Amino acid sequence: METCRFRSSYGGSFHCREEAYQAGFCRFHFERLLEGEILWNGQINERLSDQTRRREINFHGISLRKGVYVSE
Repeated sequence: METCRFRSSYGGSFHCREEAYQAGFCRFHFERLLEGEILWNGQINERLSDQTRRREINFHGISLRKGVYVSE
């Protein structure tokens, strides 16, 4: 099974573990690509300034031992 090629900035070496859907991305990250939130090279677009949204994209498909901190 080929997995998504999105590379999380969390630690710099985590990749999304979901199955590739199109263009090497899982369905979630492919939709983010179409929306311009991530780039073709698999990184979050620096122009995306919403930090909560960046965390959602960044941590989708990776497993962490601890939860993701999001302040209200």
